[in-house]
Amino acid sequence: MNAYLMFKALHVLSAIIVFGTGIGIAWYAMRGWRTGDTHIMRWISAETVAADWIFTTAAILLLLGSASGMLYSNPALLGFTWLRLSAILTLLVFCLWVPVVYIQYGIRRRLRNRSGHAGQEGDPGIRRLVHYWYLLGALALPLMIAIVFLMVTKPAL
Repeated sequence: MNAYLMFKALHVLSAIIVFGTGIGIAWYAMRGWRTGDTHIMRWISAETVAADWIFTTAAILLLLGSASGMLYSNPALLGFTWLRLSAILTLLVFCLWVPVVYIQYGIRRRLRNRSGHAGQEGDPGIRRLVHYWYLLGALALPLMIAIVFLMVTKPAL
């Protein structure tokens, strides 16, 4: 196997991890935060932050490293519009993800300071942060789908 194909395989695997982890984290965070139970919300918020650091960040680093390796192995790829568009969309997704991480920390911090079972209903700040989190995720998902579409189909643009 040549270096380009090795980097490409790593790139596909890391994209799968980023996509799957993002959807999984979103599902469990949404389910936990919707309970309104502070104990559950506190636990899921801590787990969401941890999962983002362990899985998402590691996969993003692998994704960037493998992309760099593919470009180093085949610099002619930079001439394709679909790749440049994919890079722009990836940058947009990253710009949406960074505030999501800060929001997760904010929700976790607010929940650590609460007691009892009155979750987001008792704290409009938590509710607002959760809504921003949902919005940013809803904006990022179609961009991620578009990136995968461009990478797989490599349209002549």
